[in-house]
Amino acid sequence: MTESAGGWWLVETLDEDLAPTLVAVDADAQPWAGSARLRRKVGSARARVVIETVRRCHVANTTVRVREGGLLVVAEPVFCAFGGVHGVQLWLGQRDVPVAPKRQVAAWDWAADTELAHHGPGLEELVFARDPAQVRVVRTPPDAFGRMVRFDGRIDYFAMVAQLEMGGSWQGVVDMLGDDDRVRRFQMIARARPKLRRISALMHAIPEHGPGEAITDPDVAMLRAVSQNSGVGVGIIELTSALIYEWAGPPPPPLQRWAVERPTIDPRDLAVLRAACVELARCPGATRRLTLRVRFTAGGWVTAQAELIAISTTVSGHGLLRVWADPVTG
Repeated sequence: MTESAGGWWLVETLDEDLAPTLVAVDADAQPWAGSARLRRKVGSARARVVIETVRRCHVANTTVRVREGGLLVVAEPVFCAFGGVHGVQLWLGQRDVPVAPKRQVAAWDWAADTELAHHGPGLEELVFARDPAQVRVVRTPPDAFGRMVRFDGRIDYFAMVAQLEMGGSWQGVVDMLGDDDRVRRFQMIARARPKLRRISALMHAIPEHGPGEAITDPDVAMLRAVSQNSGVGVGIIELTSALIYEWAGPPPPPLQRWAVERPTIDPRDLAVLRAACVELARCPGATRRLTLRVRFTAGGWVTAQAELIAISTTVSGHGLLRVWADPVTG
């Protein structure tokens, strides 16, 4: 017995070294459902057609339409910022049934070596309701994570990012605040790609599941509120990787560009920061004072004073990096 075909399916093709898997049927998540599950859903003959259609779409980077018997399969590629296909949207239905409007899906990549995110076509318009004139392809992590009002799986996600191992994956639901002050819910699907030193992901809009009343992590909400007027920059930092993924309080001048740009940190200071992060990850509540020499694009070196604090709350494995300019040399 097979389930009836119909509607839009989402297949991830995030890592070319791994087999594509089904991750959603319409608005319903199907976490990492492989070919065996596909055969159970539509039968062996139809599964063969579907898998071949996905392969052709992924290889050709273009829309593919296949009619076989009474079945119509339409495959639409989801492009990343580098021109590759991170996912395939599939319409499965009867030949005489009109194809419904496809679902809203976009892709992004995060490069471990530069700590910069690369947004695929349509992602910023979809996730942030951003005016096309304000769209940028390359963003820092705080540009995105600072808009998350709900991210229940952040600990597991950042563990995957820090390890960056073959087979590493994460799937969950996130709520994002748009430029229009509306909150939108997404299924986020991510894989680690160690050969490319990247995390690759899909954002699938699932308005059918909310968000309704957005629920913010209370610790993060309190931190944001306290940090806004503290007079120093307050970054939330993942201790394993030393990645600042959100500024709860904006860095003050002359460090203000840190909120939107990843600066170059003096290699010796960066080594000290990373060592301190590793040490404090084992000591919740501990603090360290640091001096960080940073340089932004088209600027000279700026000396920043910093205080690293290991968070001892539900956001375990994370810390705060408080930064301000050296009053003498900044």
